[in-house]
Amino acid sequence: MSKQVDTKALADFLKPRLNARFKTWLKICANCALCADTCHFYLAHERNPEMIPAYKVRFISEILKGKAEINEAYLRKMYETLYYECNMCRRCALFCPFGIDIGIMVALQRAMLHNVADIRPAGLLSAIESYKQFGNQMSLTSEDWVDTLEWTLEELEDYYQNLEIPIDKKDADILYTVNAREPKFYPQDLQEAAIIFNAVGESWTVPSVEGWDDTNLAMFCGDLGTSKMLVEKTFRQAEQLNTKKVAITE
Repeated sequence: MSKQVDTKALADFLKPRLNARFKTWLKICANCALCADTCHFYLAHERNPEMIPAYKVRFISEILKGKAEINEAYLRKMYETLYYECNMCRRCALFCPFGIDIGIMVALQRAMLHNVADIRPAGLLSAIESYKQFGNQMSLTSEDWVDTLEWTLEELEDYYQNLEIPIDKKDADILYTVNAREPKFYPQDLQEAAIIFNAVGESWTVPSVEGWDDTNLAMFCGDLGTSKMLVEKTFRQAEQLNTKKVAITE
């Protein structure tokens, strides 16, 4: 546990975020367990009742009712449940007779852990720090990004004549963004995109500076500030280059 937190601190985070929809969901769940068999974690753990989706949001009620004993063990259980027993696929919501969206409620609890208790997976924290410093999750500088675009294009010179990856092209129809893992580990994806765009005569471009990474891992732990920053970087590039559309490939 990174911070000293108590039930009141967690409840104070939840209360202003519990709109009518959340409050209704908390009240109308009939504990019918129709969501159980929709969950792959439940099925993979020999139908352990603690893996039933509706049970995974119990922390909200316990905290709001003051029944939660907030200690390191409790926070650890929350963390394990919210990150390792649910991936917010929202399949359970499709089968709930009341339309309760467990995935959204899990997301709220993750945000509570991140913002109040300073708890989230180390990998997500690393990505968030990289987003803040470099504008992408792979810690690539703008020079690394442009250099990758250039050498991947050079590799295709003998096979495709007049092939190009337009960088900072004004008034293009599409601003093309990618998963940051592509320039880091899978540059062939960039080559394939260039081949397709050029084959169909598409008007497209990529930005030379931050805004090209369309992943947003910060949202998986409820870091809305970083999530907003990333979206703003992309749309700022679209406005500056005067593109008509943004292509999100992630």
